Amino acid sequence: MSKFNLKFQKHDNSHPCEKIALREWMLRYVSQAKVNVLDVYGGNGLMFEKVYKLKAENYRVAENDALLWLHSQSEFVENVFDIDPYASPYEALEIICQKATNRRIGVVCTDGTLRRVAMMRTRIPRFFQERCGWPERSLTLMAGIYHQYPRYLRHVLACVSPQWEIERLAIQYGKGTWKQATVYFAVILVKRLTPGTEAES
Repeated sequence: MSKFNLKFQKHDNSHPCEKIALREWMLRYVSQAKVNVLDVYGGNGLMFEKVYKLKAENYRVAENDALLWLHSQSEFVENVFDIDPYASPYEALEIICQKATNRRIGVVCTDGTLRRVAMMRTRIPRFFQERCGWPERSLTLMAGIYHQYPRYLRHVLACVSPQWEIERLAIQYGKGTWKQATVYFAVILVKRLTPGTEAES
């Protein structure tokens, strides 16, 4: 049986060069001894062919409804998580951060929500209202998110993954009309040590 669990085909890949570069950047900072990947939204696509097929020891994908599947899992032993949805990656990221077992993980995301909401001046999604304490509508907040995205991204990451610290963060913006509202980012997260827990040697 193949070590690669391939069940879904994903064809849409805007800005493939930026996406590949972010994944290669991320892989430099996770354990090179064993790269285990969970691809949350689709699989066997361009990122698999160009990156994970060459560098991952194990690769699997979420099944059916990704969020329901993530909720159904007791833990995640992977050290790389690829979250490339059509809209928000944060719901999946929150679940993963609650269940990931490694002390250091790499996560790469396509964010089609946060900066787009700010650009369109629409309502802040309820998820961000609840996790970040943001109001439903605030032009000042939206301007801040759009023009200072890295700062607000760090805040969102702290809100959805409070048990993790950001070790490294890389960001690429989409290019072209409307596409500049989509952001691609990769982050290396390190689990916060609880009192009495020894640091990893």
